[in-house]
Amino acid sequence: MAIRMSGLASGLDTEAIVGALMSAQSLKKTKLSNAKTKLEWKQTKWQDLNKKLYKLYTEQISKLQLSSAYKTKKATVSDPTKANVTPGTSAANGSYTLEIESIAKSQYLTGGKISATKTSEKLVELKDRNGLPCVDLLNKELEVKVGNKTSWITITSDMTIADFTSKLNSAGLNASYDTTQQRFFISSKDSGVANAFSITTSSVSSDEMDARNALKSAVGYDKMNSANKAIVDSAMATLRTSGTNTDEYNKALDSIAKASFESKNKIAEDGATTYVKAKLYAGNYANFKTAAEATLKSDYYNDGGTIKDELLTEYKENYNTLTADDKAQLGANGASEDAYVAWRAQTAYEEAVEKKADSDTVSYVNEQMEKSTVKADIMAASYSGMTETEIRGGISATGAASDVISKAMVKYYGTGNDVDPITVEGFDGTSLYGSSQDTLKSQISTSVYNYASIDSTDRNGSSSGNELSGIGLANVTTTSDGTLSGGAYVMAASDSKIKLNGAELTSSGTTVSANGLSIELTGLTNGEAITFSVSTDVDAIYNTIKTALTEYNSVMKEMYDAYNADSAKGYEPLTSEQKEAMTDEDVKLWEDKIKNSLLRNDTNLSGVMQAMRSAMQSQIEYNGKNYSLASFGIMTSVNYLEGGQYHIYGDKDDSTYADMTDKLRKALEEDPDAVVNVLTGVFGKLRSAMSDKMSASKVSSTQTFYSDIKMKNDIKDYEEQIKEWEDKLADMEEAYYKKFTAMETALAKLQSQQSSLSGLFGN
Repeated sequence: MAIRMSGLASGLDTEAIVGALMSAQSLKKTKLSNAKTKLEWKQTKWQDLNKKLYKLYTEQISKLQLSSAYKTKKATVSDPTKANVTPGTSAANGSYTLEIESIAKSQYLTGGKISATKTSEKLVELKDRNGLPCVDLLNKELEVKVGNKTSWITITSDMTIADFTSKLNSAGLNASYDTTQQRFFISSKDSGVANAFSITTSSVSSDEMDARNALKSAVGYDKMNSANKAIVDSAMATLRTSGTNTDEYNKALDSIAKASFESKNKIAEDGATTYVKAKLYAGNYANFKTAAEATLKSDYYNDGGTIKDELLTEYKENYNTLTADDKAQLGANGASEDAYVAWRAQTAYEEAVEKKADSDTVSYVNEQMEKSTVKADIMAASYSGMTETEIRGGISATGAASDVISKAMVKYYGTGNDVDPITVEGFDGTSLYGSSQDTLKSQISTSVYNYASIDSTDRNGSSSGNELSGIGLANVTTTSDGTLSGGAYVMAASDSKIKLNGAELTSSGTTVSANGLSIELTGLTNGEAITFSVSTDVDAIYNTIKTALTEYNSVMKEMYDAYNADSAKGYEPLTSEQKEAMTDEDVKLWEDKIKNSLLRNDTNLSGVMQAMRSAMQSQIEYNGKNYSLASFGIMTSVNYLEGGQYHIYGDKDDSTYADMTDKLRKALEEDPDAVVNVLTGVFGKLRSAMSDKMSASKVSSTQTFYSDIKMKNDIKDYEEQIKEWEDKLADMEEAYYKKFTAMETALAKLQSQQSSLSGLFGN
């Protein structure tokens, strides 16, 4: 900044003079700043009002335009201690008889008390009732059936109480151990006979254990994640009973092969070479596309396969930008707005899938190829007789590469040296997922076959069935009920059974659904029928209409008051200096005066109010007669200052009109169809009117009742103009100071000359 000479020669207060001059010049900037502030306040006021209008539109108007809003039913039960009946809209009005014979229960097993006080204790080290370790549990296999699912749990030497309950939970039960009560608590997750469980024991023979371990070793079970382990466990359970070369056997084999392939392919530490993985994926575009689809469907689709609302909204906006001719042509070609929107959203989804799949494929292969080509310690041992140099040379060379990769892959995925890698079909160095899985399937099939073909007498040894008594449990079947050995107690599962108008109905839950009725059972009738009646719930429908009108009135009053607000002429936003000179309360009153007037005589606001009032005054023809809201005593107030608010004449909560005849309630009781047809028509027109007012345009976004786009642009324009004026004022101020500095310099020279002359004349 240049040095400024402030009145040294002239004695003038330069700062004050320039300040006064700049104050006058700053008036334009101040007006722009005030205009911007008021527009921002107006934007905030509209945003708040827009939320209320949209809430009214979505929560009230959109509901009352549908006939289902007027079909609320109620049920009156003669003995509510026995049942709670909730009728749906489809339930038939009338009287019903109900007998409740039983209420569904879950099967529940409470173990006998044992010595364990920690869940970390091992099962086989617990003391049985005779004080001896439960060694009989070792290698016992529990067959756990829950509904249609069967699982096996083998009691190993290191299995703890916590491990045991975890296995039971994985099998589909609710299982826990209470260290205070020192008992196991086991139950079905769901009530009903169909969800009952059984737990029975048998011994695991050495042949069975050897076959099981061989199969797990062949498929890399120990290196699998929990999900793939569960797949293999389920498949092995199937193999136990399916026999060989059956459909079930082949499906189990497929699932085991897939789990083995995926686990080995994804776990780097298991010895898979990055090069082999890269080659395997390089041509595997289809798999990446499938993975991309799974991800994108979760992003773009709702459960059930419908395109998400956000995406539909985006393309509804696109539809609204079409010309009237384009929309008409779409209609002529049989394409509705919904069809057009769905098509655009589907296209966007498919394009996104393609991009993601391409990106994932390329990035994965590049990432793998950038890593070390081969893990020498793994690959050197991958095929007997091959050295690290030979393997590296083979992989990087042409011609022999596929043989080397084949050998390494077969050794890696295979079950032993008995497989000739050269003859294994599919391992050609560029294998895709499917062929590799088929090859793996063929290689592990020997172990699977050995496991599946174990003779039943060798598979399961003898068991007394009492081994579980040492841990307070016992063999239990789905029909068990009462006290068992080991001090356990089991409560059998049961279904709900009722007679509805003489017809016997069952349910696995405590609620029975039938013919639009939801009947929650809370007590038995012991052979004595109770009754309930279903009828239209006039009070509920009346209150639904009343609530909607209350919300409508609230929004309408706010709009009316804003449009007819007092003028704030002469009021402008306060400067920081002005605010400092006022109390906080006075500042608020001043600003509220301005804010309350911002929508005064607003054309957008007037348009919305007129459209809504016009729709509410619509006439609807029904059975050859014209009806309006007034036909049912729904009238605007005689007080014009209310601005078009509606009242239900005869409403006991309305102090002004409570003494009038309640036409609405009478119509709902005597001619409900007329009410439904007229009100759905009126509110349907109101919804259409509001929808039109918040359609997208060049100045407003969709679902917006005001010119939000224009407001944003105008605020931005104000900001640019203010910035321009700030630059102009800075230049202007600098120019003023330069002029005063020049004057001061000239005066200083003049004074110096005068002093010199005075010296010459001896003064």
